[in-house]
Amino acid sequence: MLPENRWPGRLVVGGKTLDDFVAIGEEASSEASWTIRVFQSISEPTLQIRAQWRAIGAATEWISTLVNNSSAPSGSVTELRSLAASWPTRGSVDFYGNRGSLCEIEDFADLSESDLDVIELRPKGGKSSNGALPFFALTDGHDSLAVGIGWSGQWCATIRHSAAILQVEVGLPRVGFVLRPQESVRLPSVLLTRAPQAPADQARWAVRAHLTDHVVPKSPTGESPNFTAHGMMHEYHRTRVTSEQIEIAALERAAEMGFEAYWIDACWYGNSTSWDHEVGNWNVRRSDFPRGLRPISDRAHELGMKFIFWMEPERARPDSEWARAHPELFLHFPDEKTGARGLLLNLGDPRAVDLAFEKASSLITEFNADIYRQDFNTWPLAAWRAADAPDRVGITEIRHIEGLYEFWDRLLAAHPGLLIDNCAEGGRRIDLETLRRSVPLFRSDAGDLPGRGMSLMDITNQIHCWGLSHWLPDHGGPIKTFDAYATRSGLSTGFMAYRVLPENEQDPEYADAIAAVAENKRLRSLIASSERIGLIRPNLRFESVTAFQHHRHTDSRGIIVVLRGTWPWGETVTLHPQHIDADATYQVTRWDDYRASPPAQLAGAELQERVITIPQTRSSVLLEYQRVG
Repeated sequence: MLPENRWPGRLVVGGKTLDDFVAIGEEASSEASWTIRVFQSISEPTLQIRAQWRAIGAATEWISTLVNNSSAPSGSVTELRSLAASWPTRGSVDFYGNRGSLCEIEDFADLSESDLDVIELRPKGGKSSNGALPFFALTDGHDSLAVGIGWSGQWCATIRHSAAILQVEVGLPRVGFVLRPQESVRLPSVLLTRAPQAPADQARWAVRAHLTDHVVPKSPTGESPNFTAHGMMHEYHRTRVTSEQIEIAALERAAEMGFEAYWIDACWYGNSTSWDHEVGNWNVRRSDFPRGLRPISDRAHELGMKFIFWMEPERARPDSEWARAHPELFLHFPDEKTGARGLLLNLGDPRAVDLAFEKASSLITEFNADIYRQDFNTWPLAAWRAADAPDRVGITEIRHIEGLYEFWDRLLAAHPGLLIDNCAEGGRRIDLETLRRSVPLFRSDAGDLPGRGMSLMDITNQIHCWGLSHWLPDHGGPIKTFDAYATRSGLSTGFMAYRVLPENEQDPEYADAIAAVAENKRLRSLIASSERIGLIRPNLRFESVTAFQHHRHTDSRGIIVVLRGTWPWGETVTLHPQHIDADATYQVTRWDDYRASPPAQLAGAELQERVITIPQTRSSVLLEYQRVG
């Protein structure tokens, strides 16, 4: 797929194009399955690429670092591409990608283009999945490939097809820096998969499988890190009222229903109840929590639950404790509009990394937290660029991203078993490198908006999960009702109950809540280890019928989910699930909402073309199937 003796990227240094980095050695890596390949430029021998490298099955992955081994400054690096490769094609090329998150119903919606000429991709404002997801697939009708990008800032990708040659480039869009003697900079990492089959879904499935098996953190038992959770932040937004008693009462109700984690979001810190204006004041607000958060965490652990708390260390208000005590560690935005949310902690400064680590680590210890949730409610690109010196364009961003990875790596090393929840304004920093260290438990803030998020939650979750689940099984989002239609609209390996829970068995939703949690636990391992296949795409204009399938190849087991929405038509649909053997026999259990019918055996040919009838609107059917014999 790639030449083994050459680095597959390209640089422009001192006005000269360097695509002649050849392998000069290989070293052992301290990380399992990785090696370190060293490449040197023939025309500029003082410049080297040190790349962590691994190839597993259909996936090849590399993390490159550019090193100036000279005693003198390098020429100006004005172009930087971690991938600049080309392949011959046998037909027109089609593109399949996804929007990123922008706090909209259409977040993660599919993007496609047939017979492409040129496509350019980049996120907005310096966050890696802010408007554009850094994963995409391509097919020429005979072969397909998929690309994943690991850069938690402002990456770029260009895809060109001309004269039967497909060119793909991945890198940073705006650089102009001199490397000082012995200085190095990290480059975006790349994941590349290729499938000798026409559908782009095959290359996407290879990415999803590689992420699941080799990238995304696992639970201490080696399984999906995700879970069902509950928290009271939705009520806090509405009332600005919280207390130790309120939170403990809520978590005790959650434990009764089987929830696995209790979630304290942005309601615990500072000197007032305005979560946004208190960032940078990382003290527990004793007026509401006189004993801190430890009693809440202890009670959660007593009931067998995990404890998660929120923090936003990369942002501070100018009048906050952090900004006043450490003004030299913060970057300013060049105008009032982009800086309206405060100052940016400059993680490119090792002192800022130490500050963030020491505070976050001490809070994890103080709260005895199992999950650390990091938010990031600003767009950093303008502050990074304003801080660059004329001969160091791009360096502020590069150092910040390097500092972010160091910060998270130090937390994970200091707290074995810790899980990091990568929030970042709701799913806006999802990329290969953040996925290596974290999971996105709240994939979009569209579910956190009054009115729109409340009234259109189900179709919002359907669209978000349809797109993001092409690539990633382990993500979560909010649900506000517990009926099977709602929970299956957001079906992934976990969810967050974003509402007050039913108080007792007299509440008609009480039984549904218990069933929703139990179903997610039962299906989690299958969802995490299976290929997700879209059968009927959700329709943004009217909430009609949506259907999808999860199929696990190792044991020919799967589920088929059909969702009939609020629109009056769509009572009967015919589905054609994939990977079903017409000559085999399958045991199938049908669930009408949460009511199971007795298992039945069906011929594969019958399951291959299955007619499903759902008499009621806003209802769902789930078929669990397993090949037998």
